[in-house]
Amino acid sequence: MIIRRKNYLTIFVKLIFIFFVINASAEERHHSHSPFKSIDEYIQRMESPDRVEWQKPDKVVDYLAIKNGDTVADIGAGSGYFTVILSRRIGDSGKVYAVDIEKGMIEYIEKRAQKEGLNNMNYILAKPDDPLLPKSSVDLIFICDTYHHIEKRDGYLKILKDVLKKDGRLVIVDFHAVNTPVGPPLSMRIPKERTVKEILSAGFKAEAEYFFLPYQYFLIFSK
Repeated sequence: MIIRRKNYLTIFVKLIFIFFVINASAEERHHSHSPFKSIDEYIQRMESPDRVEWQKPDKVVDYLAIKNGDTVADIGAGSGYFTVILSRRIGDSGKVYAVDIEKGMIEYIEKRAQKEGLNNMNYILAKPDDPLLPKSSVDLIFICDTYHHIEKRDGYLKILKDVLKKDGRLVIVDFHAVNTPVGPPLSMRIPKERTVKEILSAGFKAEAEYFFLPYQYFLIFSK
């Protein structure tokens, strides 16, 4: 009986060890924020024709009320889905910062901009905790489907506030914390109320909210 109990105890300990190893591995994958197997796969997903139906990119940019000559930063630019639209809206006298932490994405956007004749773009290979944007240089910071990837958001928001000009604005578009046909896993999503609380706590002021996106909240804050 004693031997049997020892065997059971050994098996139990091993099972606990395996559980923690698997859990730690899953946690590591979660914090890596790399849900795609390759750059090409990611680009294909981001540029899917179906995305236009629910993302409504042109309408979103309409509501940003940007104008010729503005300086805009697209943080988490990815494939340049929004970056190229922003670039066209502000014209040659404006400036767009395409910001991403993936080197492959920056290289892709740069090639895309050259192909499409967009000459007002600047490219920044950022750090996870710092967009590396010049201080007091940006009229509008646009963050779409990326806010939930930022881990140290309190410090990051302080940096963003320094990056904005005096009357600068911060725009957040991200997925509601409910199940939707598209978007990141539910465990990665940040409820709108929490997002608002974090940004207000960083010293921003709520300016506007729009409700036409079926799966995402759309928030605008001022400095």
